[in-house]
Amino acid sequence: MTQGINLTRYVDERPLSGFQIRVICLCALVVGLDGFDAQALGFVAPALSKDLHLAPGALGPVFGASLFGVMIGSLVFGALADYLGRKWLVVAGVLVFGLGSLATTQAASVSDLVIIRFVTGIGLGGVLPNTIALTGEYSPQRRRTLLIMLMFMTVSLGSALGGAVAAKLITAYGWQVIFLIGGVLPLILCPILIVWLPESLSLLALDGSKSDRVRALLTRIDPSARLPADARFTIVEESGKGFLLPQLFTKRRLLPTLLLWVMFFMNMMDIYFLNSWLPTLTHGVGLDVQAAIAIGVAFQLGGMLGTIGLGVLIERFGFDRVLFVTYVAGFLSIVTIGIAGASLPILVPAVFIAGVAVIGGQIGCNAYAARIYPTYIRGTGIGWALGIGRLGSILGVTLGGLMLAAHWDIASLFQASAVPQLCSALVIVGLAVLGMRGSLPTSDDTQREALSAPERGWIQEQEKLT
Repeated sequence: MTQGINLTRYVDERPLSGFQIRVICLCALVVGLDGFDAQALGFVAPALSKDLHLAPGALGPVFGASLFGVMIGSLVFGALADYLGRKWLVVAGVLVFGLGSLATTQAASVSDLVIIRFVTGIGLGGVLPNTIALTGEYSPQRRRTLLIMLMFMTVSLGSALGGAVAAKLITAYGWQVIFLIGGVLPLILCPILIVWLPESLSLLALDGSKSDRVRALLTRIDPSARLPADARFTIVEESGKGFLLPQLFTKRRLLPTLLLWVMFFMNMMDIYFLNSWLPTLTHGVGLDVQAAIAIGVAFQLGGMLGTIGLGVLIERFGFDRVLFVTYVAGFLSIVTIGIAGASLPILVPAVFIAGVAVIGGQIGCNAYAARIYPTYIRGTGIGWALGIGRLGSILGVTLGGLMLAAHWDIASLFQASAVPQLCSALVIVGLAVLGMRGSLPTSDDTQREALSAPERGWIQEQEKLT
């Protein structure tokens, strides 16, 4: 009799292997370089504006174009991955944003920057949903949330390193050196990804013609395993074909998807407002350029360290409680930034806590999205959530530029930017209510009702045997 092997159980019942750690580390390197490049423009904005003789707020269209590109990349690459596989779209995204970063060094005007950063953004947005999905699919369920959050933490690490590099090198070599570094490193990483990054185990299993590749990957997870030559590999969750986007709104997913989009929209509005304008705003209250960049680095470090703490807390207390408290703390800390002025003893802790709440909270959202959607629409679900979130980031950056041009005072700017954190806290309450009512599906559910009767019977028989 053909032996059935449940891939979810296979991964969950084994300790984390060196192969799985390598997959997660490769994804972490990708998103770390993504974070370096995505934040680079914010760190060099004062020097770039001075070099090109730009008025305050003139870089707003450049930030907006970059984020619009990221949105397109998230929507398109995330959806394509559910058809074409995740590995090659990650490689393509890294190649695009590496080349785009190199091209940025040749920009001589705002119009040049708008075009180049839009194309770069497509690559940046394309890698994020697929690295999240790959990390989740190669992680055991008991540690999936923490591992996704730790992997994505390198976005903040890359951004913080970008700030540190900017503070040291801009004065000596000009703003172009940041984009030179941000272009060369991804191009070096591309061949490494081609050789060592595997395809999604779950997507391969859903394609019944690729059993040999599944068997090879399972053997790398556990070299001691003896897999029968005629083994049949199963994913005990719903599956589907055709146009996948509408399936984000079926099987009890309509309201969770919409709420998730609102949370991504609001939180990423804050992330990119602060990422893009925090150095400029703090420079405007009297801090020198290096001190203003250091404030931006404190924001990224808060996100990086906060991600570790939030990941541990979420595994212990669940998403709902932890994220609610996180967003309330984000609201209070952002308001405090606005009233701190140039007082570093107040400003630095407030910025650090804001990084914990805003960046760490968004990484928690990413893990939440990976939990809601099953394999066959996970790339689409995460990609569209990130894409809708990018609309918020575009709005945040654009409004920041408009408010600066309209001479809003610093306190009012930060008070306005704190409001989305309260909105995200309310969304978490709504998702918690859905969970209590049993109306919130997760990818951890077997969802056997989505399978046909013969499939359910076959799986039950194989599970008894294994």
